[in-house]
Amino acid sequence: MQRRRPNDEHRHNPLPRRVRGGIKAQESNGAFASTWWGRRWIETLESFSIGARLARGKSYARLGQVVSLTVEKGEVRARVQGSRSNAYTVTIRLAAFTPQQWHKIVLALTEKPLFAARLLANDMPEDMEALFRSAGLALFPRRHQDLDTKCSCPDWSNPCKHIAAVYYLLAGAFDTDPFLLFRLRGMDRTELLDRLRGSGPPDQRARFVPDAAAAPLPARPEDFWTTPSDDDTLAVPNPSPPALHAAIPKRLGNLPFWRSDNPFLAAMEALYRNASDYAISIIERGEAARDLKDDDDEDDDAGDGEENTELG
Repeated sequence: MQRRRPNDEHRHNPLPRRVRGGIKAQESNGAFASTWWGRRWIETLESFSIGARLARGKSYARLGQVVSLTVEKGEVRARVQGSRSNAYTVTIRLAAFTPQQWHKIVLALTEKPLFAARLLANDMPEDMEALFRSAGLALFPRRHQDLDTKCSCPDWSNPCKHIAAVYYLLAGAFDTDPFLLFRLRGMDRTELLDRLRGSGPPDQRARFVPDAAAAPLPARPEDFWTTPSDDDTLAVPNPSPPALHAAIPKRLGNLPFWRSDNPFLAAMEALYRNASDYAISIIERGEAARDLKDDDDEDDDAGDGEENTELG
């Protein structure tokens, strides 16, 4: 009697069990990705010449056979329902970058603040791959051997259709949250943004340190909108220019279609600096005027005292 290979059972029972609430392609046309980075993930996998195994995984993904999918640092874990009663466990590993490698990426990102701004809007600039290459790294796997894949099914082929189904649904997950690509490479969204805020030379970091406690709100709400009297002076403790001029424009980057020989960021920095200097001069003039008024009031009080002495 001929001995069956472990996956012979799947040949005799090829239809998977139906799943309720499985993960499916999100696009109405059946596509797995709509963004350039999601499509790039699929293009990368298909370039590895995996063949019919990807096609079988695509049908599993469209049927919603993937029960769960999580992306962690350097690893993807999923459960895929096949023809047996218990779902199979799929693991996909992609090497996470070292702290030294991430340091290079963070430094490169700080030179392009617009990239960070677009990422916050769940939009990844197309030059992101080039930025990683400039650091000697690749955001996407370069070859199939970069992906270490395992499945608990008895199929001998790797990737099997269960792994391939997860491959395709990962594209949809990256579509929704591009930071998942960075997490797979070893850095979470929060950690990356914290690193971006804390990078760069100290004189280029936006910071705010209050010098005094905030004034209490008025007892009557309508008084908030009234003009303060001469006696109610507005205290501005230790007015000084900010540590970084034009912080917001610098975070967003150069303005497209800027029509001037003077670079946009240089123009914005000069404008912000002039506005800051002008505001400080107004505050200082106001303080000088109040000091002069106080001196005049003291002189008047002293004169009134002398007159009263002579009259007495």
